[in-house]
Amino acid sequence: MSIERVLVANRGEIAVRIIRACHELGLNSVAVYSDEDRGAPFVSLADQAFFIGGSEARDSYINVNSILNAAEQTGADAVHPGYGFLAENAEFAQRCIDAGLTFIGPSPEIIAEMGSKIKAKLAAEKAGVLVVPGYHGTDQSDSVLLAEAKCVGLPLLIKASAGGGGRGMRRVYELSDFTNQLHLARKEAEAAFGDGNVLLERFVENARHIEVQILSDGSAPALHLFERDCSIQRNHQKLIEEAPAPNIPVSVRAKLLEAAVQLTSVIKYNSVGTVEFIYDLKSEDFYFLEMNTRLQVEHPVTELITGIDLVEWQIRIASGEKIPFVQSDITCSGWAMEARVAAEDAADNFRPQTGTINSYTEPTGKNVRVDSGVEVGSVVSHYYDSMLSKVIVKGSDRNSARRCLSRALSEYKISGVGSNIAFLTDVLSTDAFVDAEHHTGLLSTQWPDGWTAPSVNNRYRMEAVVAFFVSSTNFKNDNKSPWKSLGAWRITEAAGRTGSTTFYVRDAEDVDCVAQISGSGISLFVCLNSETIFELTNIALKEDTLCYEIDGHRRTVSVKTNDQSVILHSGVNSHRFHILTSEKALLESTVKEESQDGMIAASMPGLIVEVRVSVGDKVEAGQILIVLEAMKLLQNLTAPRDGIVSSVRHKVGDTVDGRVSLVTIKA
Repeated sequence: MSIERVLVANRGEIAVRIIRACHELGLNSVAVYSDEDRGAPFVSLADQAFFIGGSEARDSYINVNSILNAAEQTGADAVHPGYGFLAENAEFAQRCIDAGLTFIGPSPEIIAEMGSKIKAKLAAEKAGVLVVPGYHGTDQSDSVLLAEAKCVGLPLLIKASAGGGGRGMRRVYELSDFTNQLHLARKEAEAAFGDGNVLLERFVENARHIEVQILSDGSAPALHLFERDCSIQRNHQKLIEEAPAPNIPVSVRAKLLEAAVQLTSVIKYNSVGTVEFIYDLKSEDFYFLEMNTRLQVEHPVTELITGIDLVEWQIRIASGEKIPFVQSDITCSGWAMEARVAAEDAADNFRPQTGTINSYTEPTGKNVRVDSGVEVGSVVSHYYDSMLSKVIVKGSDRNSARRCLSRALSEYKISGVGSNIAFLTDVLSTDAFVDAEHHTGLLSTQWPDGWTAPSVNNRYRMEAVVAFFVSSTNFKNDNKSPWKSLGAWRITEAAGRTGSTTFYVRDAEDVDCVAQISGSGISLFVCLNSETIFELTNIALKEDTLCYEIDGHRRTVSVKTNDQSVILHSGVNSHRFHILTSEKALLESTVKEESQDGMIAASMPGLIVEVRVSVGDKVEAGQILIVLEAMKLLQNLTAPRDGIVSSVRHKVGDTVDGRVSLVTIKA
């Protein structure tokens, strides 16, 4: 192989994946990292690591000069872009080649043509492949786009031409909202890809998102590695993928594969790539959407059903090797599914979560694979995408793969930062998904008012306060009363009465509960709100696992205690509780923030990209005041009521912490 040392121009789980592939091929690997990623797992996994700049992506992972300098300083002779960032940047690919480096991906010319959704549609039309009706012209003026939107009809999609991942994509149902959504789509596209060009597409409702994996060394015909179904999406971002695609007529599947091969053969594609289609369930027609000239996030499901390592073949093709097998050699065996585990609150419109991971356990077992970029101590910040890892499984058929994925998710434990694991599990159990009758609109159909997290019950509250109590005292499960060694926790009552300790338990929904604990080392009694009483025996807390017996049943629950908080894992559900002593609860109740009704706070840490009001402006309820960029997405912060702006505390370009006051409104 002509390549010896590969610089991985990416971060997180995909950097880990590429570095491991390099090691399996006997190649040296070089990681590049930002300020925020100094302690990330991918940095220590690589043979070398080189600092390339600040935490903002523009200062590091999309800073071409810094990356090329890192390649020169470390002696790298090849660059792998992963996905996202510069993966589909033709200029970057050409700069790598000009610097004498091997770019692990297709040629810059192909990236330029197919990396742009607009140019890709033109290429598909030339190849005889149907495209989604819409507008993909070069005139990007507001007036032309509005006129074309009227021609396309509603509902329609505004899509960033340069990227993917749902960024720079906005759905429009009313023409009166078109200009505002166009503005937001351009802002997101510029922030994520450095290119504000967009295209318009007719929105095909209740459709399936099907994509075909392509492998080609530039010789015709290209090879397909079958198809994947990526229809389970939220905000146009994929959540669950599977291969092969279920419930597709044999004739339609054959035409899909043929169209993908035809397009990639015509353009003489020379790497791993993906051709994406939208499939209309009613008419059984399919349309070309775009081509990703890079590795896909969901590539593992294809690897599991074909046994072909896609990263390995990216590297081999880039080094000049020819593919030694033909289409008839590639077989599809079993069924694979993948779930993207992300730091986000699915019950709050998938709001990204930030924090430090303080406990982390990945699922294991036969046919279970986890591609992860985090570990205990990893900091999940607002600078990058919210995805933490991917859980990939294989089964003999679709149902066995689905059951395996549900089980694996139930074994996944993360604390310190919220995750979407419970939501993913609920999706897997919906009737539509079980019966393979799902579509891209399933989530809004299944949960029209949004997904609701499982309710907290008294058993969870009891377990949380017991875990906190045991971890905070010298509790010992023996015949001696623990109250003799409780120190500051001990409350002495009148002679002849049993001592008790009072805690205030608050769940994520700000529901308070008063818990009193009393008893001995053999039994503990927990009373909640002077009503519900639990009697526990044989209690032990070891290595973040609480064990106890109640009514003859032995229970084991995963917990993580930290200062005044407890995170409790019950199956796939995670619940966070704040546990306060009487004194601390009284102190907290006296601390009140300024008039919450009129305060607009940052929903999470992020970068202010737009301030639409000034002091003295009159605003109406629902009016957008601030646009915040966090984890590559834009969030509109709106006025909670009518009023006059009395203060604007931050300006465009400021980085702010979560929950800080940005704007105050007075009636």
